[in-house]
Amino acid sequence: MATEAKSDGSEPVTVRLATRHDMQHVFDMIQELADYEGVPRGPQLSVQDLIEDGFESSPAWFFGLVAESGGALVGHALCNRAYSSWTRRAFYVEDLYVRPSARRRGVGLCLLRELCRMAVAENVHRVDWHVLEDNAPALGFYARLGARDLRVCEGRAAMRLDRAYIEQLARGQL
Repeated sequence: MATEAKSDGSEPVTVRLATRHDMQHVFDMIQELADYEGVPRGPQLSVQDLIEDGFESSPAWFFGLVAESGGALVGHALCNRAYSSWTRRAFYVEDLYVRPSARRRGVGLCLLRELCRMAVAENVHRVDWHVLEDNAPALGFYARLGARDLRVCEGRAAMRLDRAYIEQLARGQL
């Protein structure tokens, strides 16, 4: 657990590993993020899914960090462990979200700083994530931290197979 005092006089931010008891709040923030991204029907999971996949599966499918300020959860990072054939251990950040009322107060920085502390402790060599191309504030924030835009520097496109195509491919239909 890491706590950072804020120089702007706002409440300090505490970042800790998420627990099963945080999953309702995390679920609510996942929906807020979907609304912000213009995909309100995007999330196809439940609070129980989060609990099962993060706390009742072995190994867990994800781990999370939550940020607290003033007694309320104000942000989260939903992450998983990945492996790179180029750099070995990696973290993938599925969501990094800060509630609008807490933005521009260093909450996102606190979440990423704690994730990077974990990365150093676990000998992780890279942290990857996606961000919407039109989210200029997020792109600027990440660039200030030293993040590289892989579209520009490596020409990499993000790809995905959705469930219907996974099933067709698995059955040999594609």
